[in-house]
Amino acid sequence: MDSPESDTLVDERPSDGGHDRFSHYVDKVQLTRSAVTGKAVIALCGKRWVPTREGERYPVCPACREIYAGLRS
Repeated sequence: MDSPESDTLVDERPSDGGHDRFSHYVDKVQLTRSAVTGKAVIALCGKRWVPTREGERYPVCPACREIYAGLRS
């Protein structure tokens, strides 16, 4: 389900709710900009963080998955 406009990243910082770690869908332009500047990215679900690792080993955020599916249909 890869798209040229999005990439999947993971937020590994503990959240205030203590929920599981998820991979999130993020615009590739934001990802590149973050890699260069160190600034935060915003996932489709609204999660904001500075990515530091690849997200392939984590489950995809249910909210990001739902939003992404809606964009594709």
